[in-house]
Amino acid sequence: MDDDHWQRPGDLFRKMNAAQKQALFDNTPGRPSVEAHVANCSKADPAYGKGVADTLARLPDGEL
Repeated sequence: MDDDHWQRPGDLFRKMNAAQKQALFDNTPGRPSVEAHVANCSKADPAYGKGVADTLARLPDGEL
């Protein structure tokens, strides 16, 4: 059984253009367990995790 759950989302992320990546980053706020989501995104691709984390950092306090 294949237990690599991160290769395919990472491959998809790397095919996205900058606007698509930003839309994905911006779509993250409001999800439960945001820290876990950022960690999962980072497993798929470090730039994906960083982009989501950076977007979250720009949100005003309490906007999750």
